[in-house]
Amino acid sequence: MSSTTARRTVSLGGSDIQMSALLLLALALAISGLHSVLEDITWWFGAFGTMFVVFTAAAVARYYLKQRWLGTVAALVAGLLVLTVFFAANTAILGVIPTGSTLERFGSLFAAANDSIARQSLPAFATTGIQFLICFAVGGIAVAMDAVAIWLRAPALAGIPLLVVVAVPSFVLSSLADGFTFELTAIAYLLIVLSRGRRIQPAVAVSAGVVAVLGALVVPAILPPVALGGTTGSGVGVLAETINPIIDLGSDLRQSDSTAALSYTTTSSTGEYLRLTTLDTFQGKQWEPATPKLKARNSVKSIGAPPGLTTAIKVSNVSTSVQVAEATGSWLPIPYPSQRISGLTGKWSWEDGTLSVRSDTTSMQGERYSVSSLDVEPTIQQLEAAGSSSNNPLAKVPAGLDPIVAATAKSVVAGAKTDFDKAVALQTWFRGGDFTYSTRTPATSGYDGSGLDVIVPFLKSKSGYCVHFATTMAVMARTLGIPSRVAVGFLPGKLTHVGKDKTKVYEVSSSNLHAWPELYFKGIGWVRFEPTPSKGFEPNFPSAPGEATTILPTDGSTSAATSVPTSTPVAAPKLPDQGGTTQHAAAPTSTTLPGSSYGALGVLAVLLLIATPAVIRITIRRRRVDRIRQGIDPAGWAWQELRETARDLGVDARESSTPNELSAQLAAYLAPAPKRTAKAAEALAVLRALVEDDAYGVPAYRYNGEEMADQLAIVLRGLRRATPPANRFAATVVPPTLVDRVLGRATARVA
Repeated sequence: MSSTTARRTVSLGGSDIQMSALLLLALALAISGLHSVLEDITWWFGAFGTMFVVFTAAAVARYYLKQRWLGTVAALVAGLLVLTVFFAANTAILGVIPTGSTLERFGSLFAAANDSIARQSLPAFATTGIQFLICFAVGGIAVAMDAVAIWLRAPALAGIPLLVVVAVPSFVLSSLADGFTFELTAIAYLLIVLSRGRRIQPAVAVSAGVVAVLGALVVPAILPPVALGGTTGSGVGVLAETINPIIDLGSDLRQSDSTAALSYTTTSSTGEYLRLTTLDTFQGKQWEPATPKLKARNSVKSIGAPPGLTTAIKVSNVSTSVQVAEATGSWLPIPYPSQRISGLTGKWSWEDGTLSVRSDTTSMQGERYSVSSLDVEPTIQQLEAAGSSSNNPLAKVPAGLDPIVAATAKSVVAGAKTDFDKAVALQTWFRGGDFTYSTRTPATSGYDGSGLDVIVPFLKSKSGYCVHFATTMAVMARTLGIPSRVAVGFLPGKLTHVGKDKTKVYEVSSSNLHAWPELYFKGIGWVRFEPTPSKGFEPNFPSAPGEATTILPTDGSTSAATSVPTSTPVAAPKLPDQGGTTQHAAAPTSTTLPGSSYGALGVLAVLLLIATPAVIRITIRRRRVDRIRQGIDPAGWAWQELRETARDLGVDARESSTPNELSAQLAAYLAPAPKRTAKAAEALAVLRALVEDDAYGVPAYRYNGEEMADQLAIVLRGLRRATPPANRFAATVVPPTLVDRVLGRATARVA
């Protein structure tokens, strides 16, 4: 029977090149959907370049080598080479051939990508690690699509990886899904399927659905959590140079997973508020940082004098050593006012006026540095004696402010005579017990943010987080003629232990992100206040020697301040936990996938590995059955499938056997279980007759494909029933005929 044993001619002309082009189009459209989770679009060109090289290498290899499987091998090699050229050329031979160092570089890029994803806000900045991860994934997906669509001739299966790619944004956050990209990708997928002119097989559809569901369940567990609500890839806190660092502070504080931001050692007795920058102007109705242009002469080796500070004010020196962990951004967390900084890498400069330290080229992540700063200790008498600064530009009331804000401020400070007394009155009012700390209330009640329009709703509800307290106190101070601004940075954190040299070690996490107001007093400069209840600690101001010391309430009570005679400064109050709830020392975070993610990834990999041979074998069988039903050499394809299924189940079904010999073998195989295989034995006899009639050229049965397909299905079902469960499982997981085909031992035509 020549039709049974004849090798099928492989068509490698324009159809395969056309298929490669369609696959390239579909994947390029699908990957573009990541624009909703990644900034810019430059990352797409690297991804497109990778997939273009992979598909082109596959098409060229098939054109010249005339074997489909060689095209997929070429695609795999090309993918590895292009990743090497793009990301690890300096570790490769001639910049192309990968080495052991190349693989190490790939591993470090994987770790960097995982770290970036875990700490960035959305949309994230495509760091080198993330770009590598995208190109690696795209290259692997391109190879898989090429294999199933061209080598195995099952283009419908190419929809599985496409579906996963377009669904990635919705895995992160449902609102990020891009319907337009999905529609374009779906159109490209239909072109892929229709280009072969076959109907979609039910088994293929089921397989695609199973894999898609598995992906939807497992992928979110594998991907590290992404910070929501940011506008740049800024990590812990939205603290990049080009944006307002206070806009998304609420979103950062609402994150349930606390990340280690930094640790520091200090000689300060109370811990340090580590300031990043200040917001001193209103742009429209929003606080904005000044961010003046950095000057090369403003070296951090010698930082300028604090604005407004005179020699009449007592100061003491403080030494602080900082190790930044997962925090990132262009501003450096330092105590105020700092005098000099050492140990930094990259170019850092201090800003005129604010003394904030930032860089246009370097992130603070991973920096280790030492800071010399001043602990400014004005007395209460000096603060009360400070003259009015109402002519200072930063005392200007923002345009459009609701009059009720000024009226409320005036009512709160009634009876206070000096600017300092007014500032203390405001701080005490906020911390007195009527206001509560909440990151959720502003979001659910519609006044989340730091603009002028949130102040009145906040004053009415009396519930908010640091941004609301800092913003409101700063604006209310301006209505009273006191210059003010808002500082953004970190609370002192949690004291972990005291060193042998009496220095204190603190751990600071992402939950310690904070905003607080700073008020200006003539002759003293900028002074920190803390209106947010249950957060941080109120500043401590001593009395002059021989004078009565005012002890400000620190427990949130509304009792009036008391005075006691003393000649020494009042000790600062004990710091409460700075995260709002009891915290444990922040544990170091890993730069690799957590163990649970490795486990999920391993489970998915094993499931896919086990399922792959079964999916391929089912696809081959269904394609043969389709041909049988369509009348395309029904006898030849039916007998081929019968012989290969028998071989998979353990029957010694030799290719040289005649239909009569093979049917006798199979009848003997079915005989031990007559009740379960009776119909199969009958169908086997009918199928053998149909095949023999076709072989001898009897016209009545040559194109009776429907009947032949039905009889084949009954026989195959009977063979499985007659096979022990362990053998059936082995036949599914590792089909011998598929192994033969991979090893090139098969001589029968390929479906």
